Amino acid sequence: MNFFQSFENLFPEVIGNLPAKLALILNLIEPRCGGILICGKKGTGKSLLLKCFKKLLNLKGLSYIEIPLGVTEEALLGGIDIEKTIEKGVRIYEKGLLEKGKGKFVLIDDLHLFPEEYLSFIFENSENFNLIATLNPEEGFISPHFLDRFGMGVVMENVKDIKKNLELLRLYENFYNFEELYLERYQTLLKYLEILKIFRGKIKIVESIWDKIVETVLKEFVISHRAEVFLFYTSLAYAIFRGELYLKESYVEEVAPLVLIHRKREIEEKQNFQREEEREKENKEEKPRSSQKSHNFENKERYGSQNISQKMFDLWSSASQEKIFDIGEIFKPKRFIFRKDKIVRKIIGKRTKSKTKLRGGRFLRSVIFGKDKDLDFFGTLRNAAPFQILRGRKDRVIIYKEDFRYKEKERKMGHLVIFLVDGSGSMGVQKRMEAVKGALFSLLMDCYQKRDKVSLIIFRKAQAEVVLPPTSSVELAYQKLKVLPTGGKTPLSLGLLETYNLIKKFHRKHPEARIILIVLSDGKANVALKPEKDPIEETRRICGEIKGLDYVDKIIVDCEVKNNFLSMELAKSLAEWLGGKYFLLEELKAENLKNLILQVKQIT
Repeated sequence: MNFFQSFENLFPEVIGNLPAKLALILNLIEPRCGGILICGKKGTGKSLLLKCFKKLLNLKGLSYIEIPLGVTEEALLGGIDIEKTIEKGVRIYEKGLLEKGKGKFVLIDDLHLFPEEYLSFIFENSENFNLIATLNPEEGFISPHFLDRFGMGVVMENVKDIKKNLELLRLYENFYNFEELYLERYQTLLKYLEILKIFRGKIKIVESIWDKIVETVLKEFVISHRAEVFLFYTSLAYAIFRGELYLKESYVEEVAPLVLIHRKREIEEKQNFQREEEREKENKEEKPRSSQKSHNFENKERYGSQNISQKMFDLWSSASQEKIFDIGEIFKPKRFIFRKDKIVRKIIGKRTKSKTKLRGGRFLRSVIFGKDKDLDFFGTLRNAAPFQILRGRKDRVIIYKEDFRYKEKERKMGHLVIFLVDGSGSMGVQKRMEAVKGALFSLLMDCYQKRDKVSLIIFRKAQAEVVLPPTSSVELAYQKLKVLPTGGKTPLSLGLLETYNLIKKFHRKHPEARIILIVLSDGKANVALKPEKDPIEETRRICGEIKGLDYVDKIIVDCEVKNNFLSMELAKSLAEWLGGKYFLLEELKAENLKNLILQVKQIT
């Protein structure tokens, strides 16, 4: 027990971060804990802690598999062993890293940088091994259903301890000699883990523990059976680690943050749910007397009429006056997923994956016909290997023209993102334009990070204007956004026509380019190109023209104020006519892991 009390000194190369250290030890004690996602910003020691864990595995004599960032699909899933194939004259297959990792620890640094399809391969097989991975939330995220596959999630913090920092600096010369640095402490830990083996299978579990586990998971608004299973095994491992013969309810509470932190919903959802419960309770308690029914109904009708009149007046006054709103809340927008196509491009960026002719792209596969004639040497050799005995090979490999294979590569590309913004008076209701500008600036910053070009079109009164032609300058876009006015009627069809003309003009000059159209509007068209035309029908017709452009992805952001007697849901029809994805303005915020980090509790 003396050793447990000095537990903070484990992995002494890393200062502090007790929850992360504890999670690693619990996975060693009980592999069914389900692995760990080590999350943290740059410089918090994620990669270093992973190296320390490798040192511990080596000392304990446990084998593990590392999956490097530049891994190929063949290395991951398996392929032909060229040397043995040439020697025997038949195809000999070699296991991939995922197959080799069965029953072992699989270690991955910077999991967020792996392609989505590779993550699918990894998590499809994650039940066969214990996955320990690191992730930097500032650089990228992984999908919630991937997060749920991890038994535990921990958050690394940059702990500033002057004495320990000085100690590490003095030892920096031998810092990478992990076999000697703090070797005595690691050996002490291994001896302690050996002693703990006597507790495995002997921990007594009372019936109330199951209720405690379910209650703890539901209390945190987590809906996942994996959470319940992993919480049980983590609590069990914690009891073993403490040298106890009983699994106590307090242990479940102590390790719950490790299992639930990466599965929690946003805190706002919890608050909204609680508020709804409170409202329902109040409604049940309030029972109006029968003598007051008629009086209450009359008051409701009179005050309702006044409220409608007031709303109508607010709407009319905001539509008739021009105003410039401030930029509202800035946030990290959610990730939009766009389809991949088969066009081979020379465009670079950071948004969508595309096949590329440029050097430096990620190798996908060997193909018979290469569009850029970039020879895949190993693919060619692998294809020729089975025929060497038949071809009479003596000392050199015999390669025929039909053996040639070429590299098919991909890399991320940028898009042109066109923002079509509704500047009409209806956007001034309840300062809606302030929120729209905040969302728009957030999307512009996302475009800058993804190396997109941007363009800005606004429609209001009886005109539509390209206020910002396609550019890579976010600063210029910001200056235009600040002074965007609001007021007047809604010439939506004119804005769409201006957008259609811009798309066609840009596509003629850049035929390989992908374009994203983001429409921010409530969809209330009330001005047509010609006075005698129906503005709604005109809007539908122009939307049909844009829908037919297969190189354009469409996103419609509904800016209408909801829960309102004037809600018309016209933006949904607009999304249907354009064949685009529909979002409410409030839905643009990302399911951000950083918000979950703020909820982490230190285990003491």
